[in-house]
Amino acid sequence: MDSNTPITLAAARYADRDSAVEDFHAVWDAKKSGDYDHIAVTVLTKDEDGNLRIDRHDSTTKHMLWGGTIALGALAVLVPPLGVAAAAGTGAGAGAIVGHFHHNIPKDDIREAGDLLASGESGLVVVAVNQHGSDITPHLSHAEKTKVLSTTWGDLDAEIDKEIAAAKAGAADTSAS
Repeated sequence: MDSNTPITLAAARYADRDSAVEDFHAVWDAKKSGDYDHIAVTVLTKDEDGNLRIDRHDSTTKHMLWGGTIALGALAVLVPPLGVAAAAGTGAGAGAIVGHFHHNIPKDDIREAGDLLASGESGLVVVAVNQHGSDITPHLSHAEKTKVLSTTWGDLDAEIDKEIAAAKAGAADTSAS
């Protein structure tokens, strides 16, 4: 992918799950109309203990080697206890995505987006790989508040490839023993 391809990471807070699900569908509809190249969308809801849990998620990147990890990488950055637990065992690539977000988005912005998610009854996390630079905010119309973070693809391909190669080498080492 072109290193200048924009990546949008959006966090939105909702008063209730139904509003978050409505915006989940609005983002999917925007993808269908060609606004975004790839998206990963996750609805979060609070459980009875007040902890955020993944309610539903989907991604247009499932067929790609790194596809399943882009949403989990975003969660690991924004909601560390939830994201790290969900990302465990998802395969190589997640660490590269987490590192990319951590190194390319200001820490204060990441903290603000994570706090925003934690402050609502439900939340929505969207990662949009977005060659057109389309604004995600209009599709989050039911949110009480949003925080949109931007970066570029940068050297993410090389980092993912490096992590996958290391995982394969490690697997080969353990099978040879």
